[in-house]
Amino acid sequence: MNNSKKIRLVHIVILTLVTLFISYQSINSIRANAWYFNARNELQALTYPVEPLQLKRVETAIALATELEPKHPHYWHLYAYLKVLIASSSNDTSVQNPQSLLAYQQAEQALLKSIELRQTWAETWIALAQVVSYQDGPTEQVYDYIQQAKKVGPYKLDVHLGIIQIALIHWSQLTPQYKALYVNELKLAVKYGYKFNQVFDIAKQSNSLPILCLSLQFGGDFDSVRKSYIFKKHCGSGK
Repeated sequence: MNNSKKIRLVHIVILTLVTLFISYQSINSIRANAWYFNARNELQALTYPVEPLQLKRVETAIALATELEPKHPHYWHLYAYLKVLIASSSNDTSVQNPQSLLAYQQAEQALLKSIELRQTWAETWIALAQVVSYQDGPTEQVYDYIQQAKKVGPYKLDVHLGIIQIALIHWSQLTPQYKALYVNELKLAVKYGYKFNQVFDIAKQSNSLPILCLSLQFGGDFDSVRKSYIFKKHCGSGK
């Protein structure tokens, strides 16, 4: 076999290997995407109280998605969301509970992987701040994560709501810096009109309605809120 034929054969072999590799990657990507949407659909179909078997099916699906395509930030974000859901569905949601603590730690690691792959998604940064705060309280690290979320998503309602939730859950531990941040986020969130009602849901879930109601009693920024039905429902007339 002459040199030209050898070179041509080498090129054919290389092209074949590249084609096979691309095909393999494409098949894995399609399978991972299918498992990801399987997990999302299962989450949307959850019934409450959540059954462990339901969560197990979601966990299996999203774990397969991250295994098949470990460089997709959406998959890791959903994996983290699931782990927080698992922790919050436990009878004992405190970090002293080994199962809850493990779930929060796994969520934190998944969010860090998601951020490593994409640093410009504000929802991931604020989710990371929330997960770390569940474990350690309103620390400086949590504050830094919050600032990253605000930097890449300054007008995201989810960011405002996440910060408000952190503040309400850890109210007794807040520094003046955190309290000032909380008030500022309330002022930003109120600009979203009826969507501000989600703040009352957050306060109700964290048994913090008295704190929220007191926060909204004063200041011109909250005039429209004090006139609303939901304020009167949860906080009284405001008079």
